[in-house]
Amino acid sequence: MTQVHKKSEDTELVPENEYISGSYRWFTYAPDVTGLRLICLEDLETGTVVTTTVANPELRTAAHRAWAGARQSRAAGLPWEILREMGQKGVDPDQKIEEMFRGYGHASVGDMARLAVDMGKIPMHLCLALFNEGSLNSGQEKSTRYQPRFGKAVLHQLRNYLPADFPAAEIATLEEEYQAFGSLSLSLFSRHRERLVAAFTQYYQADTSRPDQKGALTSRVLDCVRYFLLFGQWSGMSFETSARDWSRIIAELKAAPITYYHRVADQIERLLAPSAEEEAALHYKAEAPGLIRHTYPLSTVNTNLQALRRFLAEQTDLLQVVPIQRTPPQCVEQHVRLFGSEWTPGERLLAEYALLLWPGLERSALLSWVHNQTPEVKQALSQLMFAEHNNYRELPGFARTTTMTLAIESFLGELRDFNRHRAWGRFFPLPLVFGERVSRDTVVQILSRGFGLPLYLSEVPEFAEHKLAFEQDLAAYYQQLQTFLDRVAATYGERIDYAFMLNLLPLAHQVDLWMHGDPKQALYLTTQRVRPGGHINYRALAYEANQLLAASDPYLAAIQQTHQPDSASREEFFDRS
Repeated sequence: MTQVHKKSEDTELVPENEYISGSYRWFTYAPDVTGLRLICLEDLETGTVVTTTVANPELRTAAHRAWAGARQSRAAGLPWEILREMGQKGVDPDQKIEEMFRGYGHASVGDMARLAVDMGKIPMHLCLALFNEGSLNSGQEKSTRYQPRFGKAVLHQLRNYLPADFPAAEIATLEEEYQAFGSLSLSLFSRHRERLVAAFTQYYQADTSRPDQKGALTSRVLDCVRYFLLFGQWSGMSFETSARDWSRIIAELKAAPITYYHRVADQIERLLAPSAEEEAALHYKAEAPGLIRHTYPLSTVNTNLQALRRFLAEQTDLLQVVPIQRTPPQCVEQHVRLFGSEWTPGERLLAEYALLLWPGLERSALLSWVHNQTPEVKQALSQLMFAEHNNYRELPGFARTTTMTLAIESFLGELRDFNRHRAWGRFFPLPLVFGERVSRDTVVQILSRGFGLPLYLSEVPEFAEHKLAFEQDLAAYYQQLQTFLDRVAATYGERIDYAFMLNLLPLAHQVDLWMHGDPKQALYLTTQRVRPGGHINYRALAYEANQLLAASDPYLAAIQQTHQPDSASREEFFDRS
């Protein structure tokens, strides 16, 4: 460990303490620099950084609060009388907390310890996966509409997705070809940004001397050019949830089909539950390490998926009856579907499992096939889905199906926005946390969904020239991507994990999001997302969803919005409400 100055000559912050532990680098910042003591952990192999703050370096504050809350069920005293137990002479708070947690009998105490983790140098898909995993969390991801620095975003290194024994010379060759897509992405981002600033300024008559109009112009342009950013480019986020939820998320990440997620899971666990040696070296106590428990790989879902694949392929006619799309990607339009009442929550769940195995399955035909199976087949499939699940090994978050399901068929950029509505059950058919090892065929099916355009370009006739250029550049990008995939497949076949190809999906890529909700959330989502301040594409999706929901039930008619978003409206373009 080394003691260093607070600031360097170039004014960049310099840590107060540093400590190397294996492949990890710990470093901290003092409260007079960052407000609260900031504990940082960098994985020296992946470059990923995770951080957390501590309120008091001498106390396990979150655990202390959780202990006091848990004592309410067993102690008759008032809050100050309960907390006084910790102040008694000779009491070791750490030991008392640990004894209480181990003997408490159930895990709910872990929900009373809230822990926030900030992350940097992580791919966008990890942010998406974490938000999708949470229903109790709060958090924020770096926004592509407020941070022009995405124009210099780094593509997550290919080596993080290949086995450690992969030949170094071959990694270097693949990395060079792979990183060329990151450079192409930034080039297209920059080129179209410059063009759209000029086009939007002229069409919407922007007065760039006015800060409000200049800010709106910048955001609307970034909303459009983000379509060229890649799913694997660096982002960052803050994620706050309970110690119990962190334990579950860590366990699920450890069993994910993407091996990079295993390292992230280990890193987050190390940050939240460091060793005694690491705490001593950095002069602090973690907030609630004793509540980060049962973090062994939770592979129940993925094990059941493998069994489902065998049963569906070998003992049913699913793959003969339901078409799988494997066509070259083309430009597609966004739209919303509201599932009919004929599909039960269980049928929707089975369809989700099937889409994780074969993301190219035609959706309507799949739901019909699931619905029409015999009771015997349905019961057999139920046994496979629920195998080994119980109150400890819970079903995945996407199992929160209801009878109100919106299928939002839009693009990754919009999916990132809608996915943050954590009160909805949410599902998308990408093998991030749940799924199988990514094969070439999986990638082909995902790519076949196609790509889309910002509605400013596709709906306003005056932008026809820009629409054509946008579409041509995206089509050319996908052609290069297909060539790269074919070249890798010709060399390695199925001997390589193709998860790295997910990093190369542009945010223009079509991925559907199934959202399972209720009237309360239907009103909130559609009212919140249709407002003028939002991106035009998700405003239009929210409006379409609103119209479908309002028409589906006379008792929901009152939620109907009357003003349809207008991409040509100057007033709406500058309205940030």
